[in-house]
This record gives sequence, C-alpha cells and structure tokens, in this order.
Amino acid sequence: LDRLHSHSRERQVSLWGKMADSEEKIETPEERLAFLRSHGVTVETVEDREAAKQGKPPADWGQGREEIEFSYVKIPADESKPYELINTKGYVAEDCMLTLMKPVFAGGAIDAETAKKTALAQMGKDVSTMGLDHLGDAAVGGVVETFALVRPCKTNDHCGVYIYLDEVGMLKQLPPNPRARSLAAACSFHGADFFGDVYVGRTKCQPAPMRNLDFTLADMDSSSPWLKRASAENYDYGLGMAEIRDSINATNPGGAAEAEDESTVKNEDGFTWTQSEEDLEITLDVGEGVKAKEVKAAFKAQALGVTVGGDKRIDIELFAKVRPDDCSWTMSKGKVTITLEKVVEGRWTVLHRVA
Repeated sequence: LDRLHSHSRERQVSLWGKMADSEEKIETPEERLAFLRSHGVTVETVEDREAAKQGKPPADWGQGREEIEFSYVKIPADESKPYELINTKGYVAEDCMLTLMKPVFAGGAIDAETAKKTALAQMGKDVSTMGLDHLGDAAVGGVVETFALVRPCKTNDHCGVYIYLDEVGMLKQLPPNPRARSLAAACSFHGADFFGDVYVGRTKCQPAPMRNLDFTLADMDSSSPWLKRASAENYDYGLGMAEIRDSINATNPGGAAEAEDESTVKNEDGFTWTQSEEDLEITLDVGEGVKAKEVKAAFKAQALGVTVGGDKRIDIELFAKVRPDDCSWTMSKGKVTITLEKVVEGRWTVLHRVA
C-alpha cells in the first residue's frame, strides 16, 4: 500500500488490529486493500496515482452506488480545434464532473508574479501577498470551478448546465477561451472570462438522486432548446431570489439591521441595489429596446462604470473593494443586473465611498 489516509493514527492502529484478528484469511496486498476500503479508509495506491494522470478517478470511487453513462463536451481554448464529445461513466448521487475533472486540471505551474499582480489589481496595494508563492500546492491535485450557465428549475425539468474550468487557469497563464465566453454571453452572462480548455455538462437534481445526463454537440448549437430558454430562466432565477429577499424583509418589520443586509432594496440615482454578505446586485432599467451589445461595464477594484448606447449611466467609486475578475452582468427584459463580488465579506452601509 502506497498511501493510507485516515482520521487519526489511533484509527489506523485499530484497523490493523481488526485485520489481524479477522476470521477471514487476509494475506495478499489486494485483500488488505479491500479490507481497509470496506472499513471506510481512503487508500491511494501507485495505480490510483497513475490513473489520475490519465484522467481516471480512484479505484474505490462510487462503491455501492448505481453506475451511469453520460457525455459532456470539451471546448478547447484554441479556436482552430473543434468541440469534442466525451463519453464516460460515473455514479448517481453526485456531480461526477467534479471528480472527473480534477485530474484533468491537475499540474501546471502557477506564476507567482501573475498571482501577486492579480491580487494587487483586485484588492489594492494594501493587500498582503505573503504566501502567494505557495499557490502551486493547491493546483497539484487539480482545482475545479463550476460556472452555472442555467440552474435547475421547473421549465428545464430540473436540469442544470454548467461550465467546468480550472479554477487557477488564469494564474497558470492559460490562454483565454473566447468560445466559452461567448457561450456564457448567450446565457446573458456578459463579461465572464475563462482560461484554458473548459468542459460543459448537464446534471438533473430532481427526482433524487442527483445524476449527470448527456450533454451533446447538438446542445452547443444556438438553436438548442436549453440555450434558447437560458436567458429567460436566468432572469426568472434573479426575480425568484429577489422575491425571497422581499419575503425575508416582510418578516422583519421595522427595518431591523439584520434583515437590511440581504433583503432591503436600496434606491440610488437611476438604479437600485441589494446585497448579501458576499456580493452586491445592482439593477439598472435600460428599456426594452436596448440590446446587450449597447451595454458596457467597467469593473475596477473600487469603482464601477456602466454606459448604455454611449451614455454614462453609472460612474461611482465604491464603498469598499470588489474582485473585478469575478464581477459580471446580465441583461433581460430591459433590465441590466450587475453582480459585484466583495473582497471582504460583510455589510456595506452605503454603496458610494465616503471621502
């Protein structure tokens, strides 16, 4: 056995004792491996690590669960390369793509200088860059990030479609992926950047258990049903979240400070905004006749600018710092919704920075 992971040293000793006392005859390495795994111990063998290099999951993945087959699509960063349909196997009760993609994104060097420049650009000159030199450790085993193109709801039969990307792709200096950016924009997520090859898959969360479903090359076509519904479903999702916030606010009459944080809609000159501990959402009414290509948003560490048809609609210095690379905007039914990700979680008392 190459590596054995358990909750404690005492746990390991206890299991070795049980194995020695077992009535079953346990002699070979394979029998010892099976015994340990049957008792909840995660064991990584040389074969497991070799499988990971080839994009395969650990040997004990999915034990005791129904096996399923499904497909997903690779979008290469290199536009000269075609989309690729990949068929694979997995198990119910999880999003298997999170397991399958880890070895795909494993490895690759993170450029420390790029990491420092990114941190400084997003969080300002007062941020500490200590420890950024060791970011490479986090990427050794692969770090998977998901980007929801559309979330499960009744109109899509509770099926979500997601982009799976290397979370530290930009820090690895991977090339931009323009086709992934265009796909996100087609779902009304404008300004979202992706780096390196990405993968698109589908999950179904109801009825339980959760499972992965086929996502095919035909689903990449602009005329595919899910993509034609995506903008409206994302808009409805935003409305639903707003209704939840309003409902929470209604249960806290008197404007209690705790309720104001996530549910109060605040009015500014020409737009409204709400917030949670992690982000802010600004809603700007631009009119039904305005097209997405007429909207431009500029995100900075502590400033926001939005123009519509060349007219400046928002130009403000923010109360605190946000993460420009994680900010985005969507548009549907004459309204632009801007999401700003806070650097430091917590409630903002105002939107504008006070001089």
